[in-house]
Amino acid sequence: MNQNTPSFFLKRFSGFLHFIFALIALTGVGFMYLNSNYGRGLDWIEDETFDQSPDFNKKVQADIASIFDYIQYQELFETNGEVDYNKMVLDVSSGPGGDKSYTLNDIILYGKSLGYYMDEADNYALKGGPENLSAEDEEQYYVRWRCYQSEEELTGPDQSFATLPELTYEILKRFSSYYSIYSRLMSDFTNFYFRVAFYSKNDAIYEIHTNAPEMTIDDMMAMGKYIYYSGDSNDLAVRTNFNSTFPSVPALMAKANPYNSSNNYVVIGLDTTYKALDDYAHAYTQYNSSRKTFVNGLYLASIGLAGCLLTFVFLMFASGHPALGDRSVVLYPFDKIKTDLMLLLMAFAAYISAAFLAPLASKLLHLLVTEGYWDRASRLMMFGSLYMVGILTFFSLVRRYKAESLWTNSLLHDLTETLSESTFKYRLTLSFALYLAANVFTITLGAFYLIQSDGSGFTSVPFLAGLSFWVVGNLVVFYFLYRNAVQTDKLHQAIDKLASGETSYKVDVSQFSSLEAQLAEGLNRISDGLETALAEQVKSERLKADLITNVSHDIKTPLTSIINYVDLIKREKPQDPTIQKYLEVLDQKSQRLKTLTEDLVEASRASSGNIKLDMANIDIVELVQQTNGEFEEKYAIRHLDIVTTLPNEVILIEADGRRLWRVLENLYNNAFKYAMEGTRVYVGIEDRDSEVVFSIKNVSATPLNISPDELTERFVRGDTSRTTEGSGLGLSIAKDLTQLQGGRFEITIDGDLFKAELTFAIKN
Repeated sequence: MNQNTPSFFLKRFSGFLHFIFALIALTGVGFMYLNSNYGRGLDWIEDETFDQSPDFNKKVQADIASIFDYIQYQELFETNGEVDYNKMVLDVSSGPGGDKSYTLNDIILYGKSLGYYMDEADNYALKGGPENLSAEDEEQYYVRWRCYQSEEELTGPDQSFATLPELTYEILKRFSSYYSIYSRLMSDFTNFYFRVAFYSKNDAIYEIHTNAPEMTIDDMMAMGKYIYYSGDSNDLAVRTNFNSTFPSVPALMAKANPYNSSNNYVVIGLDTTYKALDDYAHAYTQYNSSRKTFVNGLYLASIGLAGCLLTFVFLMFASGHPALGDRSVVLYPFDKIKTDLMLLLMAFAAYISAAFLAPLASKLLHLLVTEGYWDRASRLMMFGSLYMVGILTFFSLVRRYKAESLWTNSLLHDLTETLSESTFKYRLTLSFALYLAANVFTITLGAFYLIQSDGSGFTSVPFLAGLSFWVVGNLVVFYFLYRNAVQTDKLHQAIDKLASGETSYKVDVSQFSSLEAQLAEGLNRISDGLETALAEQVKSERLKADLITNVSHDIKTPLTSIINYVDLIKREKPQDPTIQKYLEVLDQKSQRLKTLTEDLVEASRASSGNIKLDMANIDIVELVQQTNGEFEEKYAIRHLDIVTTLPNEVILIEADGRRLWRVLENLYNNAFKYAMEGTRVYVGIEDRDSEVVFSIKNVSATPLNISPDELTERFVRGDTSRTTEGSGLGLSIAKDLTQLQGGRFEITIDGDLFKAELTFAIKN
C-alpha cells in the first residue's frame, strides 16, 4: 500500500497538469496561426530579416511597377509637373455635328454626378458609382480619342463605341491610381526614392522622373538597398543588393522609353533605417512584431504540446499497473463486469450524479460563492461529476484493453459468437429482432422518463445521455449497413467503368469482405481478359495503319515515275491523236491515284491521332467567306450556286487553321462532286450561345440509300456506282480532323438532302 501511494498521487497530479498544458498549447497555436507568416516554417525566424522576406520583395516589385505607371499617368494628367485639370482626356462623337471633347475637370465633375469619389482613407481608391442610369447616360458614343489608348488600338466595335459613364469610370480609375501613387511615392514622407531618366541620341531632349531631385545617383545607391539599371548596350545587368534581381525592370524601361535611344537609366534607393513613417516602416514594424508573436506562440505551443504529450503518455502507461515499473495489469472488480453492462451502469451513474449528487454539492458551494454565481457553480458541479464518471469509464476501458478483455468480456461478443455459427437468414432475422427490441426499449424508457418529469426532462443530463447512447447505437448499426452499401457501390462503379471502356480498372480486394471480395476478384479477372483483348485489337489497328502507310509509300515511288514519264512524253508533243488520248487518260488516272495515296496516309494519321495541331484563335466567319470565294469559280463549272447565311460578327474558335481548312475543303469538294447539277448549295453559320455551328446542305444527284454513319467510314461513297471522282475518304478525314480539334462532326440525310454540320466552342 505504501508502494502504491506515490503512484496514485502522481497519476492524479499528471491528469491535472495535462489540462493545464492543453490550454497553454492552444494559446500558443493561436498566436502562431494568427500571423502573416503562417505556413512558412521556422527558417525565416532565425535566418531572415525584413528586407529578405517575400512580402518585402513583393512590395518593392509593386512599387517599381507603380513608378512606371506614374510616368504614364504624368503624360495623361500633368502639364509641367502639375495636375492639369484643363487637359483634354476624351474626344467622342454622337453623329454628324455631335463632336464633344472633355477635359479632366469635366470628367471629374461628371463622375461626381454619378456618385464616384476617391477614398483618401483607403489610399485614394475609387468608390461609389451610379445605381441607375438615365437613357441619356446609356447612349453609345463613337470614341475618336481617349488619353489612355492610342488610335491603333481603337480598331474593333467593342473599342470604338462606349457610353460616357463607362469612359468616365475608366479615366477616373486611372486618375485614382495616379493619386494613390503620388501620395505614396512623390511625397516627402517616404523611404523609397527613385530617378528614371530618358535621353535622346544627342542628349538634346530628355525626360527625368524622380521624387528626390536633390539626390544624385550615388546618394541613392548609398542607401541600405538599391537598384541600378542602364540602357547602355554594354551594361545589360540590373545591379542591386536586393535578394531579387527584378527582371521586369528592363522591360518596363523599354516600354516607357519615349526615344529611340539606349541612353537611359533607372536608379532606386530604399532607406532601410526607415526614418520616414511610410508603408515600409509600418511593414517593418509589423514584421518584427509578427516574428515576436510567432516566437512566443512557438514557445507556448512547444511547452504545452510537450507537457500534454508527457502527461498523456504517462497516464496511458501507468493506468492498470500497480506501481511504476511494474508491467503487470491489475483489473479491479469493476473492470471484470461485462463491458457493455459496465457502460450501462456508468450511464446510470452519470444520471445519478447529475440528478442528485451535483445539486447536493452545489448547495454546499452556495455557502461559499455569491448568489450571482450560483448558476455557474451548479453547472460546474454537474460537469465535474460527469467528467469524473467519464474519466473512470475511460480508464476502465484502457485497463480492459491492456488486459485484452475489452471485447471478449462483453455480452455483444458472446452474442456475436453465437450468431457466427448460424445461417445468414437466421443471423439477419435475429439481428433485426434485437435491433428492433433495443429501439423499442430505449424509446419507451425515454418516453416514460419525459412523462415522469412533466416535460422538463428534455434538457436534463440523464435524458441527453440516454439520447446520445441511443443515437450512437443506431449509428453503429448504420455503419455496418453503410459499409455493405459502400462495397456494393464500389462493385457497381467497377462494372460501370469496365462497361464504359476503362478496361484497366482494378478493384482493391482488401476493401471488401465475404461474398463481395469474391465478386471483386471476379471483376479483376474480367478486367485482365478485356485488357488482353484490347491490346490485341490495338495491335491489329496499328498493323493496319502501318500497312496503309507502307503500301502508300511503296505505291508513291513508282507512281511518281509514271507521272514524270507521262509528263516527259507529253512534252514530246506526239502527233498521233490516239496517243494523246491515252496520255490524257494516264495523266488523269495517275493524278487520281496520287490523290488516293495521299488521302490514305492522311486518313490513317487522322484516325490514329498522329497529327501535330497548331491551335490558335480563328474567325470561322472569315474562313468560310474565304472558302466560298475559293470554290465559287469551281462551282460554276457544274452550275452550282452558293447560298450563304453568315452572321455579321466575329466568331472566334480554337482550331488548327490548316486542318480546319482541309475539313471545309473536303465538304465543299464533296458537294461539288455529288450535288445535283444546276441546284443550290446552302452554307450557313449559326451562333448558339457557347457554340457555333457551320452547316453545308445540297441535293444529291444520286439516291442516298445509305446511313450517315456509313458515309463517314473509309472508302464509302454516296455514288454507289463509283463513276464520279473521289476516294471515299474525304468525309472520314473531315470527321477525324474535326474531332481532333475538339469539335463535333454530324451528317444528316433526309431523302436526297445531304447536310453536314461542324460544331465548335466559341472562344469570344
